[in-house]
Amino acid sequence: MKKILILGGVHGDEIGGVMIARELRGWIEGKGIQGVKVIPEVNLKAIEHRVRANPIDEKDLNRLFPGDPDGTVSQRLADEIFNEAKKYDAVIYIHTYGTGGRCIPYMLTDLNKDHNVELCERVGLDYAVQTGGTDKQLFLELSKIGVPSMIIEAGGAEWLKTELEMITIAMKRFIQGAPSQKVRFFNKYRWIPVEESGTYRPNVLPGTVIKEGEVLGYLNEKPVPSPVDGLVLGIKMEGSFDPEEENIASIAEF
Repeated sequence: MKKILILGGVHGDEIGGVMIARELRGWIEGKGIQGVKVIPEVNLKAIEHRVRANPIDEKDLNRLFPGDPDGTVSQRLADEIFNEAKKYDAVIYIHTYGTGGRCIPYMLTDLNKDHNVELCERVGLDYAVQTGGTDKQLFLELSKIGVPSMIIEAGGAEWLKTELEMITIAMKRFIQGAPSQKVRFFNKYRWIPVEESGTYRPNVLPGTVIKEGEVLGYLNEKPVPSPVDGLVLGIKMEGSFDPEEENIASIAEF
């Protein structure tokens, strides 16, 4: 792949992606690598306030693509990013897992497109997960026009050193054109919501293989069973739980 675009900070409260992108940019510049562009702080105003959406128009940037040149500040930014991104042979943007949660690193894309399957194999993280996703996300809109693209989910809302190092190493290998890596592909995943609020503590960690009925964690000391067999991609960590803001877990189904 001749031209690669790497983005961080699409959501302003996901600082792990910003940290990875900054490190990659410094490494690329230090080695004089051509054809790779890194934008670590895409949604700068949101990053400055450590919030998901731009505080000026309160819009989620990753639900606005391909954007609108005559719209709000976030819609105009989406238009600018999309027009830049479609010039590249591959686009990867790095997120971190939701509020108060932690995940194993994984790739999220539309695996119905062969070009995205190939991109996942080239990046070479252990897991790739199929999603048709919510409309107007950058990777989905790019994929529709034939640009290989994905999200990498990295660590947690509070970035975690081990997961970030894994992703940084994988990205450096990819940029240098290392051979494809063996990846496990999942055709389906689901979020595990719970309607009750309260105090939660997990019973398993991300990366756990779980069977239907086994306990994911305890909400107000009551067990929360897994509804499926699968691989725990991410889990809510210990603390207060708000069902309107978060889910208990995400699971890639077997």
